[in-house]
Amino acid sequence: MDILGAQGNTSNTSNSSDGGGNASVIAKRRELAQLASFFLKQHSAYDMIPVSFRLIVLDTKLLVTKALSTLVQNGVESAPMYDSALSCYAGMLTTTDLVNLVQYYYSNFSYTEAIDDLGQVQLENYKEMLLRLKSRQTNTLCANPLDTLYEVSRRLLATDYSTLALVDEDSETGSDVIVSVLSIYRILNFMAANIDDKKKLKQHTLYDLHIGTYGDLITAKMDTSVIDIIRMFVDDNISVVPILDDAGVVLNVFAESDIILLAREGLLGELTIPVSEAIALRPDDYAGVHTCTQADTLYSVLDTIRKTHVQRLIVVDDDIRPVGVVALSDVLRALIV
Repeated sequence: MDILGAQGNTSNTSNSSDGGGNASVIAKRRELAQLASFFLKQHSAYDMIPVSFRLIVLDTKLLVTKALSTLVQNGVESAPMYDSALSCYAGMLTTTDLVNLVQYYYSNFSYTEAIDDLGQVQLENYKEMLLRLKSRQTNTLCANPLDTLYEVSRRLLATDYSTLALVDEDSETGSDVIVSVLSIYRILNFMAANIDDKKKLKQHTLYDLHIGTYGDLITAKMDTSVIDIIRMFVDDNISVVPILDDAGVVLNVFAESDIILLAREGLLGELTIPVSEAIALRPDDYAGVHTCTQADTLYSVLDTIRKTHVQRLIVVDDDIRPVGVVALSDVLRALIV
């Protein structure tokens, strides 16, 4: 295993200089944020709801094993939960929850014991289970469909969540109605496609805007076991680990979403396999590993995100060695006043 240092998934940067922070650059940076914020204030979350879409909602009476199986079988990373007894939204079940459960049970019990245990727990007791596992609380973040994208963005950025539920109220019964889910990816994609003044997006680099997390990164090699990487996810509160060769060059990445593929293949009981075997399970249409440099413009980064559906970019130097990670939340944060 190759661990270069402990690094969380915050969006702080540690560049040695201020990124060309003279008065002119600072003014342009603020002008860009004002442009993006104005755009987000002109659109509501309702504008993001597709005409036709599939929404998976999990009843809190479901057993945890069946709920997680629903995520796996449908290839989704999160789904809202609904308490039918109280007629209210009850939070989101996410891939991060699966990762925390896998790490806890793999460290303390056998795979059979884990399945037996989870097979007796309903989602309504899931919040207490997460706290017992010393994990973060259930994501209960939500917004009204009529809230502006600016309000939704600020709500998401105030947490470490990338997705929230859009919840309305039934006018007759007062019950919660889960309308859709909205992610940072969809907000950025919508803005990149529809904002008018794209010229300003081309005038700023990642370095100028201080976008990304830099410093010592948690990394792994192709022979690192999957369970060791899962421990990195949990212990260091990260969602992706770059995979390097012996020279420190980026070969691939392993993300929390890859755990869904392992679960689909029935391999959650065999997590001592090297990450190279897990990566080989990815489908042919996998988005792949995408890198960028600090000299890339915000426009090019948004364009890559829009075209490839990636959730993050690995920032590399001229030798393709990793120097940082740009998460979608880092990009959105730079565009909010």
